[in-house]
Amino acid sequence: MADKSAFTPEEWQALRDAPQLVSLAVATAGASGLIGTLKEAFSSSASLIEAMRSDNPLLRTISSREELTQSQQSLRELAKETKGSAADFAQTKQRIATRALDTVRTALDALQRKSPGDYEAYSAFVKGIGKRVAEAAKEGSFLGIGGERVSEGERQMLAQLDGVLTPATRL
Repeated sequence: MADKSAFTPEEWQALRDAPQLVSLAVATAGASGLIGTLKEAFSSSASLIEAMRSDNPLLRTISSREELTQSQQSLRELAKETKGSAADFAQTKQRIATRALDTVRTALDALQRKSPGDYEAYSAFVKGIGKRVAEAAKEGSFLGIGGERVSEGERQMLAQLDGVLTPATRL
């Protein structure tokens, strides 16, 4: 099990930021409306709290208050980069998804090289956050009636994430 000192600053940033980026990418992949988007945004908090209590020291460190604060700062910087008109929303969603997947790849590459024992726990953690966010709110419902738990956009984002997290596709 590795700690922060085993990684370069760039690798550590990827490990720290990937869960938050995945959460954002999945949340923006659907069309949940204001209430649904808020539910999705807060749903990743439960996964982070679980990670704080994890047996895995890497996950505990990544989800510490200090690291979450740094990760939130990275997300604010991303938000500044992606500001644009409503017409740019599709492009912004794609940019967020690409950044999330690239960051997950960087984090997993660092784990494979420096801490293979943490690879599985980290992968499960990131995948769990994506799934939890996707299932947090119904898509396409009216006042909670009808709709589907996971939208097509979210399913596509989760499939892309799964492709990155599955070791066989990473060789």
